[in-house]
Amino acid sequence: MIVSVHVPKCAGTSFRQILSSIFGPRLWLNYGTIFSREQARPELVPQGAKVIHGHFMADSFDQMFPGRRLLTWVRHPVERVVSNYHHFLRAPDMRDECCRALHERKLGLRGFADLEWMRNMTTRYLANKPVADFEFIGITENFQESIEHFCRTFGYRRIGRLPFENTNPGRATEQYAISPRDHAYILERNLTDLAWYDEAALLLVGNSRRQSAKSA
Repeated sequence: MIVSVHVPKCAGTSFRQILSSIFGPRLWLNYGTIFSREQARPELVPQGAKVIHGHFMADSFDQMFPGRRLLTWVRHPVERVVSNYHHFLRAPDMRDECCRALHERKLGLRGFADLEWMRNMTTRYLANKPVADFEFIGITENFQESIEHFCRTFGYRRIGRLPFENTNPGRATEQYAISPRDHAYILERNLTDLAWYDEAALLLVGNSRRQSAKSA
C-alpha cells in the first residue's frame, strides 16, 4: 500500500492528478473519512485500493498497513502559511476552524499565522515522523525535479504534461511578496517545519546529484 499525505498547500492537489493518471480506480482519495489512527478501520478503505491520498495524519495507517510506502510533499513554511491564508480568503471553507477564525475575527496575515493549527502544520500532519520514514518527499518549489525523482524511485514512466492545480491566480511572482518583518514573524512560529523542510530539500538535491553522476 502506498500512503500519500497531502499537507495543505504543498502541491498535493497537483500530485493527486499524477497519482490518478497512474493508478486510476486503485487510488482512494481520503478527504474526510479517516484523519487519525483512532479513526482508521479496515472496512473504511475501499477494496482494491493500492494508494491512499488525502488530508490525514501520517501515522493513520501504520497499524493497518505496517509495510506501507509513505509519501508526502513539503513547502517552505512561510510560503505554505501565506498560501493557506490567501486560499481561505479566495475560497472560504467554513467547515475549517482556521478559515472560520480568519473570516469571523477578520484576521490579518500575522493573526492567521498565530493560530495554533497554522504553526508547524507540516510536522503536525507528518506525525513528527523523521524524514527517513518517507520513501518519497516532494519539494513544492522544485516540482518538476521532485516528480522526476518520484518516477525513478517507483519505476514509473516519465510524466508528460505536469499539472499545476489549485494555484493562486492572483500571484504574479514565484514567491509571495510580503515584508521582511512578516516573513521573520511567520518563520519564527514554524521553526520545526523549517528544519524538516531543509532536511528534505537537501535530500532531494543529493538524490538528483547521484542520478546526474550515474547518467554522466
